[in-house]
Amino acid sequence: MNTKAGWQQVVVFEADSDAQSAVNAFVARFWPGDEHGACRIEQATRSPAGFQWYDGYIDFSIGERRAIHLASRLVDELGRAQLPLYRLVAGREWIDLAAAQNAPD
Repeated sequence: MNTKAGWQQVVVFEADSDAQSAVNAFVARFWPGDEHGACRIEQATRSPAGFQWYDGYIDFSIGERRAIHLASRLVDELGRAQLPLYRLVAGREWIDLAAAQNAPD
């Protein structure tokens, strides 16, 4: 985990290189309640031809547990967003980690 409680990259995803407006629309509506401002999505500096990769970051200063659940929600919402040629490159493990935190001991 992020022992320094700062910004940590939690997801990388790709979309069609012409899908910037769809990604912007997703970002504009993905403002998670109490954690507003604790999540940001930026264009990656390098992407495969024909695609644009995006990096998603979570600010772990909101607390590790909350950050893990926010990362999980981000991955889940991206999967539902129906972005053109969307593919999750990295980050699936956050859904599993959040589910493990909710499991009874």
